[in-house]
Amino acid sequence: MSKRIFITVILAGVSVASCGAVTKEDFEKRMASIENRIAKLEEKQNILEERNLRAEGRIDTLSENLAGVRLEVEKLKMRGGVGQEAPVKVPEPKQEKPQQLAEAPQRQEPPSTLEAQQRQEPPSKIDTKQRQEQLLYHEDYQKEYNEAFQLYQLKQLNQAKEKFIEFIKKYPKTPLTDNAYLWLGVIYRDMKELAKAEAVWLTMVERCQRREMVDCNKMPAVLYQLGLYYEQKGESKRAREMFESIVKEYPQSEEATRARIKLSR
Repeated sequence: MSKRIFITVILAGVSVASCGAVTKEDFEKRMASIENRIAKLEEKQNILEERNLRAEGRIDTLSENLAGVRLEVEKLKMRGGVGQEAPVKVPEPKQEKPQQLAEAPQRQEPPSTLEAQQRQEPPSKIDTKQRQEQLLYHEDYQKEYNEAFQLYQLKQLNQAKEKFIEFIKKYPKTPLTDNAYLWLGVIYRDMKELAKAEAVWLTMVERCQRREMVDCNKMPAVLYQLGLYYEQKGESKRAREMFESIVKEYPQSEEATRARIKLSR
């Protein structure tokens, strides 16, 4: 119960006391009214937190769309403007050069094995091949992540859960793996499997701390979800640790603003 709700209860009690003697029935009615207000406040708080999470989902969707656009741009760059005619070059006038004495030809060393390999396959071709492989890999995991996230948005929780689990196993090190951990935990939470949600989120935290992840930009969101979970369990000390960690490690994040509010209560 927050300080605001606690103060509301105290003020209500003072108000009841100041009105002089009241009947038991009136007192019970007033207490029921106060409890009803508290329940409504808690419900509003839960709704606001749910809206914040949905907003994060919309941001993820926008990021995914942007990544798709970038992927298409990279493909177009690699095609090198197929179908376009090369610009016609106008020959420059030849300039007469003064005659020079013939110089003795320089001795050429036989090419090394490395030079021979580079002549057989120019570096530009090697770079293009690597970029093609990276783009194909990016296209694969981006597509599979989108499929899992869309299932969650459609509230097909079981299918989304399996998709995210498969994604994490198949792509343990991508910029979207931390996103997958976040939403897998949210799915377990929505399915009322809170212990599994906690385990998933803690696994991501540990992997990020061990530097096993390519990207950990969802750490503030995961820590905040863990803080809410411990708060609901009545483990105020652990909840506070999560909120303090957000404020310390990610002070500019949106979750840090919400964590500060939690810590001020």
